[in-house]
Amino acid sequence: MLKGIHLGRALFAFMIMAALSMGARAQTWPTQPVRFVVPTTAGSSVDIVARLVGEKLGGLIGQTVIIDNKGGAGGTIGADAVAKARDGHTFLLGYNGPITVAPSLFPRLPYDPQRDLAPIILAVTQPNVLVARVDLKVDSVKELVDLAKTRPGKIDYASVGNGSLSHLAMELLKMKSGISLLHIPYTGGPAASLALGRGDVQVLFAALSNVQALLREGKVKLLAVSNARRSAALPDLPTIAEQGYPGFDATTWNGFLAPAATPKEVVERLNKAIGQVLEMPEVRQKLLAGGAEVAGGSPERFAELLRNETTAWSAVIERSGIKPE
Repeated sequence: MLKGIHLGRALFAFMIMAALSMGARAQTWPTQPVRFVVPTTAGSSVDIVARLVGEKLGGLIGQTVIIDNKGGAGGTIGADAVAKARDGHTFLLGYNGPITVAPSLFPRLPYDPQRDLAPIILAVTQPNVLVARVDLKVDSVKELVDLAKTRPGKIDYASVGNGSLSHLAMELLKMKSGISLLHIPYTGGPAASLALGRGDVQVLFAALSNVQALLREGKVKLLAVSNARRSAALPDLPTIAEQGYPGFDATTWNGFLAPAATPKEVVERLNKAIGQVLEMPEVRQKLLAGGAEVAGGSPERFAELLRNETTAWSAVIERSGIKPE
């Protein structure tokens, strides 16, 4: 009996010491510069969010924040680098592509987003906007669909990469409307927008920040937002669902993730600190100007979104027959 009591006390003491140790690690972290891997090219909408947050975050956590662009392979190169990071100071600003799309697109993905990455916080949501060149002479989704039906396979559309949300959104519209368009993938938002501006393609789904220059130059026209509801950044622009396709939703999101082995206390500290940055009025203003709406919330809420979206895009990929290049 006494032996059992002593063992119980020893176990309790061990648990207390372990808890204190973990708390101490969280208090002393970070001990070196923090690196946010952005799995896209510099200048992309994801990169813009990372730099806005990183600029303010360093002061809250007491360390320099480094933005490291590792684009390529639909964002999977950067995501894989973070999944395998073991320095305790490398994190990911992810988006739909490498997190909720890639598992269904790549049969031999070198990482498992659900197993190898831990959600920290959903940073922002960004509506993809459907834009068309002004010389295409369409003013709505209906007019685009009607024109495409008279010219099957003759209208080219760009995407920010094969299997990207930009690609999947158009495939979803094609499936719902019965039109045929020719897909031309590019390596990121800036490249796709440049092609649209040159007239190499006629239509594009992209984050608003990627096409703002073209809008100012009068080269393109906004037709719709891809979210289930209208965007606060573009309150007068109707959704695709409102224009005849109920249930259409292709929301781009950016969220911070950590390697799965990251201590929970570090994840919670980052969740709190990044949440504080996102609530700063100047940060919210700059994000909204680029079409991004602050999200925030708990790691658990972000994890639920990832599970649900992975299932939804898997169905679209299977039905459309999209294959990685």
